Amino acid sequence: MILDNANIFDGERFHKGSLAFNEYFDEDQTEEKLNIDGLWVLPGLVDTHAHFRDPGQTSREDLISGTKSAVHGGITTVFAMPNTNPAIDNEAMVLYLKEKSKYATANVKIVGAITKGREGKELAEMHRMARAGVVGFSDDGNFLSDAALARHAMEYAYELDLPIISHCQDKDLGSGHMREGWYSTLYGIYAMPDVAESIAVSREIELSYLTKAHVHIAHVSTARSVKLIRQAKKDGINITCDVCIHHLVFTDKDLGDYDTSKKINPPLPTMEDQNALYEGLEDGTIDAIITDHAPYTSEEKEIEFQSAPFGIIGFETLLNEILIVSQGGMEIEMLLKKVTSDPAKLYKLNEGRIKKGLSANFVIFDPDQKWNVSRNSILSKSSNTPFLNKTLNGKVIATYVNGRQSYRRGSGICANSFLCNVLRF
Repeated sequence: MILDNANIFDGERFHKGSLAFNEYFDEDQTEEKLNIDGLWVLPGLVDTHAHFRDPGQTSREDLISGTKSAVHGGITTVFAMPNTNPAIDNEAMVLYLKEKSKYATANVKIVGAITKGREGKELAEMHRMARAGVVGFSDDGNFLSDAALARHAMEYAYELDLPIISHCQDKDLGSGHMREGWYSTLYGIYAMPDVAESIAVSREIELSYLTKAHVHIAHVSTARSVKLIRQAKKDGINITCDVCIHHLVFTDKDLGDYDTSKKINPPLPTMEDQNALYEGLEDGTIDAIITDHAPYTSEEKEIEFQSAPFGIIGFETLLNEILIVSQGGMEIEMLLKKVTSDPAKLYKLNEGRIKKGLSANFVIFDPDQKWNVSRNSILSKSSNTPFLNKTLNGKVIATYVNGRQSYRRGSGICANSFLCNVLRF
């Protein structure tokens, strides 16, 4: 099939052209052409940090519902973090998820735990999990405070040529419910200081220097952390990082309504911190944008703010939030790179680009169409999003994984005959 007259983002820049594909992207243009003028064709998005709650917490989400939600948002490859119950801390658990992912609608990559049970006491089966195919190691949700154990983990990871993905938050300082500052005082919410993150980031940089391991700092949220990472990169230390899309859209000021669907860890940044995150994206200090998709049931979330768990779902609004950030002055091509080719390159994945010979993972997106975010329109089991019952600009029309349609707008019901034709191929 050939998509003609498309606005194609190839992983680097937009250009007008045609796209031929079957299971792979191809240049053979002998089949029927469909004119999709006005629509964007993007590489399948690559989200390197998400929580499927599978196994053990499947009332919130599972691998099947989670990947349906992912392709609804245009995400074709997603990383499953290991903070499940039980944790993904051994080869058998990795193989369980790999087997279940055969029935998923998106490509699932698995991150193994650094320590058994993510308890920070004893290293997990890192070599065996690497043999089973994990893409990295993390105790996400917990910071591995034992520096000697963290050093040993990095030494093993270096041998295995896999990254340590670090949740940087000092346990003693990181017990608050929002970022410490003027607004936390105004709202009367117990808060955590920005240095709870940057103290941990500083230690990880030093251990990466010592061990030469690739350490990836997850969901960076403070100006001090960005500054430390920028300098570490200049010094040649093998440090990378990502930022959560919600931290680019909201700030601590937005918590004045005490909406628990905006409670996230790390907490929403101050305006000063958010500006530093924008600068970090523009100068390349920040390597990728993630969703940190973290589903919770309404029963868990609809309680008093300081008692509610941290977490926001993010798969289905990722491109909408990218558009929101771009409207604030950030370059759209740079933002799209941070959710396609850049994270793929970071984890050595042959994805995130539209190029002859690569698997046909791509998204057809209408930047002008609006959609209402509701419990009925969301495909996730959970609906803990600050966009609930709001109308957003931009809509995924169809998502293709390995050349096969994994999602199409309207679940097969098309009001527009032209779009029906687009969706049939």
